[in-house]
Amino acid sequence: MEPHLHPSSLVYPLFVTNNSIDKPIPGFSPNMQWGSGEDSNFTTLVTHLTPLIARGLRSIMLFGVVDNKTPNGDMADDKSTPVISCLKALSSNPATSQLMLMADVCMCEYTDHGHCGVLRKIGPEGKEEEDVIDNIPTCHRLATIAVAYAKAGAHCVCPSDMMDGRIGTIRAALDANGKYSHVSIMAYTSKKASCMYSPFRAAVDSTFTGDRKRYQQPIGATGIGLRALKRDIKEGADYVIVKPALFYADLIHQFATQSDRPVACYIVSGEYKMLKDYGDSCGCLEDVVKESHISMIRSGASILITYFAPEILNWLPRW
Repeated sequence: MEPHLHPSSLVYPLFVTNNSIDKPIPGFSPNMQWGSGEDSNFTTLVTHLTPLIARGLRSIMLFGVVDNKTPNGDMADDKSTPVISCLKALSSNPATSQLMLMADVCMCEYTDHGHCGVLRKIGPEGKEEEDVIDNIPTCHRLATIAVAYAKAGAHCVCPSDMMDGRIGTIRAALDANGKYSHVSIMAYTSKKASCMYSPFRAAVDSTFTGDRKRYQQPIGATGIGLRALKRDIKEGADYVIVKPALFYADLIHQFATQSDRPVACYIVSGEYKMLKDYGDSCGCLEDVVKESHISMIRSGASILITYFAPEILNWLPRW
């Protein structure tokens, strides 16, 4: 049987800000930083989403963009942060209230150093120290952020930081007192230290320099991803993500055949640009998007996190 892509398979990633107007993202067109507007109701985003919902869009994933970045990413869960404001606005608007609202849980969009967690100094005595991630405090910080998003209306939190043990810490925090045990966790289980994230970093105004090879997975590794799969499921993950997607169909297939969790793949910003530039230059954008995204379904993914969601919803009736 030929693989089939349904609108319910799509998750649309969106960047939200507290700006009064929307802002195009250079080099990542037609994606936008969606502003909250003068009334903080994200009116233009609602207008953008309404026809997509009519075509079958069911899920979105929010990423916040802020100006006042700090060492500990204080704006990640501040009551005025754009993700929290947007969750409240979308869940209370009849036009968008039926959407499944997902929220990225990480600190990289909010830290002045651009790393995904709290930093600490290490180094031999008498020699220059270096900054590294402090794993345990970072996990607790991420759990606090996840609970803040759950309170604001998130149905699913999506930790993308790659800290060891963060799924269990977040699950325990959500389940405390039974308040948010209904909120699901979509774990970034295989997230490679890839070269494919540059447009995303521009989209969130990241201050990051260097690399994340100490906590993201090596691009050639498979065993570490499978170990993370077992760990994340044991700790309470409801879904697992392979990110990037197009170069990692083998991992998607392994995740799908070795677990009972739905497997999501994230067609990341660099993959988006690669496909769009080729499709636009050759006049075959629909064909290249169809071939690449169907290949992920064929590999075993049941969820596609993709910036092409609006175009796919337009094209699906003839696929």
